[in-house]
Amino acid sequence: MSWIIGVLLVVAGAIIGFFAARYSQSKGLSGDLEEQVQQSQQRLTDYQREVAEHFATANAMVEQLADTQQRLQSYLNQSAELLEKSDVQSDLPFFAEDTIKQLRVANSLNKDHRSGRDSYSANDIPRDYTEGSSGLFSSSYEQDQEKESSKTS
Repeated sequence: MSWIIGVLLVVAGAIIGFFAARYSQSKGLSGDLEEQVQQSQQRLTDYQREVAEHFATANAMVEQLADTQQRLQSYLNQSAELLEKSDVQSDLPFFAEDTIKQLRVANSLNKDHRSGRDSYSANDIPRDYTEGSSGLFSSSYEQDQEKESSKTS
């Protein structure tokens, strides 16, 4: 009978071992599955964050592009207005209107003043030259040179 009890104990141990192994294996398998689920959720969260950052960056770039386009359009409109005004404006577009008026008045006064001057002919000597010869080309210089050469000889 002892051998029957031994066999029954071995069979009972095998059954208990089978269920214990199955239970522990299912816990290990479910642990692996839970870890995979957590990793997948973490990847999904990271992906969603990256997509949100991408859209935020793209939105900022679109706003910057729209601002640049608006500034360019404003610049082009101002340039077109300036070109239209320059066609209509007088010869001096760099001065204000009151400055142009003052320049015209000064110019007309200057013309009146210039017309009263004596006119010079093309053969007249300019006033900044001296009447007589001076410097190296003067006759006194030539005479001094002749005196020095006669002394040395």
